[in-house]
Amino acid sequence: MSEEKKINVLQLVEGFSLGGAEKKLWELIAKMDRSKYRTVVCSLGLGDTIQEYFEKLDVKVVTLTRKSKFDLSLIWRLRALIREEKIDVIMTTLFYADFLGALVGKWAGAKAVFSWETISSPKWLVWHRLYSYRAAIKLADRVISVSQATAEWLREKRGVAARQIEVIPYGVDLDMFQAKPEPDLKQELGLSSEQPVVGMVGRLNEQKGHVYLIDAAEIVVKKVPNVRFLLVGDGPLRQELEEKVASKGLQDNFIFLGFRHDVPRLLRIFDIFTLPSLYEGLPNVVLEAMAVNLPVVATPVDGTKEAVVQDETGLLIPEKNPGALADALIELLTDKEKAVEMGNNGRRRVEQEFSLQKQVSSFEDIYAEWAKK
Repeated sequence: MSEEKKINVLQLVEGFSLGGAEKKLWELIAKMDRSKYRTVVCSLGLGDTIQEYFEKLDVKVVTLTRKSKFDLSLIWRLRALIREEKIDVIMTTLFYADFLGALVGKWAGAKAVFSWETISSPKWLVWHRLYSYRAAIKLADRVISVSQATAEWLREKRGVAARQIEVIPYGVDLDMFQAKPEPDLKQELGLSSEQPVVGMVGRLNEQKGHVYLIDAAEIVVKKVPNVRFLLVGDGPLRQELEEKVASKGLQDNFIFLGFRHDVPRLLRIFDIFTLPSLYEGLPNVVLEAMAVNLPVVATPVDGTKEAVVQDETGLLIPEKNPGALADALIELLTDKEKAVEMGNNGRRRVEQEFSLQKQVSSFEDIYAEWAKK
């Protein structure tokens, strides 16, 4: 297909912060068919941590920063960019981009505007965000949700019309995430082959529920003394969580790894993956853990309960319940046959329902459909 006939896609994002939505956007752009789609990425300047990753994708990257809190010039600058790049379809990611993209997109000449909703966060329901979002999102053609639960939340809490919503679940790169032995990595982390590992990957903030895992660990170690808990990620609660671990005398059982670039390898040394979060969208890391043949112990929030099948690929436990979390972890730590079976079932489920290829194809199809209108 010639350059002139390519579909021009603008990916408008709040910023290049190190979050799940931004990383999934990078992954989507990286896998798009370059022979059919030309991508322009526009950041609104809220974060630049992973900007270099986008710049290495060989796509045009633009940053439009605010000159003040209420910078009306952004409207005109974004309109000019859309017209200059002859954009056919726009997809927005995160609140600020959702608002501005929906407001400007069709007016600037784009054939379609989509919003990608990746999480059902309470902060999106603060009144000034909620009502500005509701007013603008009426101008979007589709609001693409990562899960049925998030779609329901969009309808009930954010006031999005049912006719606007389409669900495209996250997908996992099945070649990157697969079970392989990593004995050198275990040794590097000071772990022996006899020590079972319960792992968690996620930002160290209130949403992810690390405090409940630490409370549960106090119970678990009484039954499985040699268990190790690996926490991958960083965030504002790190010091508080480390102090909580120390206060319970669990320093020998916990390893805080901080932010890591080798999550696919780290997952392979886990025996169980856990995510006791309070809310999600569709947690991509749960799908990644399942792809690595891990049984999952998690709270049934939002899209998590659509990924994890109770008693088949893992165990779902109530939120804010360390006792139930401990019981589930002990069950799988002491019944290795059951844990392995659940892990194998999880891999098959991801292959069938949550492949990255399936996700990317769904986005390419919707872009192509609307670009032709």
